[in-house]
Amino acid sequence: MRVLDQRPSKRTRSTRLAEKVTLAAIVAALASAALPAVALAQPNPSDSPSVSPEDCGDVNILAVPGTWETNESADRRVVPGMLAQITGPLEKALTTPPTFPSALSSPATSLAPTTSSVPVSTAAASTATRTASSSTPRPTAASVKVVSEQVPYIAQVGGPIAGVVTGNPITLKESKANGLAALESRASQLAKACPLSKFVVLGYSQGAAVAGDFLSKVGNRQSAIDPSRVLAGALLSDPSRSPSTPDPEADVPVAKPTKLTSVAETMIGPNVTGQGVLGTRDNGMGVLAERVTSFCAPNDSICSLSGTSKAVAAIVPLLNLTPEDLPDYALNKGLELVRNVASANPADIQKAAASVITQMTRLTVAASVSPATLPMELAQVVFASTMLDDVARVVNMPEFDALVSLTHPEELAQQVTQVAAYLLLDAHRSYANYPVDAAGDTATQWVVKWVTSKVQASA
Repeated sequence: MRVLDQRPSKRTRSTRLAEKVTLAAIVAALASAALPAVALAQPNPSDSPSVSPEDCGDVNILAVPGTWETNESADRRVVPGMLAQITGPLEKALTTPPTFPSALSSPATSLAPTTSSVPVSTAAASTATRTASSSTPRPTAASVKVVSEQVPYIAQVGGPIAGVVTGNPITLKESKANGLAALESRASQLAKACPLSKFVVLGYSQGAAVAGDFLSKVGNRQSAIDPSRVLAGALLSDPSRSPSTPDPEADVPVAKPTKLTSVAETMIGPNVTGQGVLGTRDNGMGVLAERVTSFCAPNDSICSLSGTSKAVAAIVPLLNLTPEDLPDYALNKGLELVRNVASANPADIQKAAASVITQMTRLTVAASVSPATLPMELAQVVFASTMLDDVARVVNMPEFDALVSLTHPEELAQQVTQVAAYLLLDAHRSYANYPVDAAGDTATQWVVKWVTSKVQASA
């Protein structure tokens, strides 16, 4: 009986090899189809030639620096100044996954993250349970790709006055508009080229005014960016901060920040009086109201302008003026004065007129009887009479209020303090130092933890 040769024929081996190749191709195709859509988040050069593959992250952080912290030719990849104290720690917290210790006794012992500010997600805990018996430690979860960049813009105030030093007479209004255009342009580029990316928007000082205006447009669906793409927004010293005390003119704020409208941003930390020095946004943050936080340090008059900040209120509008604006500015102020007088309380008008007549008569008599006493009499009119206060109630203009406040010793000291705080910016620079919660976290630390939790919750 002939024993059959058990070795496969060449044709059989070839057939099997072809089958293996075909199977491998099918598996590769299925695996490719099953991969996460990370590749879809990479930019399409034809869509946005200014977006490179490295620019697309799971989370894109757009940081808008404050006045003088950046310029229109700054390196986009380097976040400067105050906001660097948020973006740096955020990148570290989100891109460094927690790991297991070398010896695992139980799943519970493996849940400690590498930094205390990063809570462990449910997915991470599940991974820990599955790998607790493994002899090789592995990360609890894949890290998140975070891309931080600044939004370069002119970032200047002072108009022609600052232009003497900088060579660029741009006003605050023009600078802010330049920043908003730059932020909208970059956000649109990234949103189009990176369809899976989510956004975090940060702003400080003038940059907070820019970032806040952008978030307001997105939240009210007036932007090309869909609100669902925005995970969080944080504003430090926003010049357009919404008031968080029912009476913005109150000398003392209510104990806890209060939302006066449902679309207002959420203030974190000690409450302050007043509102932003540039006035508030009419439409608030829209549907993003609960995703936008705001911080205003005590005595930072840039975000807490109130009735006690009369001199600052008079100074800030001048930062928007150019020589070409002066005729219109003077005309508008004249019309404002006429409207205020026409709508004033008749009793206030009568009292102001009586005060003016009385004091002018006094000066006329002093000038005719004893000219040497005229300077003293004039000082009495300015500092000891109620004439200027009576007129101020009728005029009702911040410029005149600022002038009158300087004639009262107690208000003079207060105004000098307010102006010094505004110009020296001590409180304005304190956001990495002053605590905003019971745990002692500073404003910048709080933002890092809050954004980290928002990113992890959306993962």
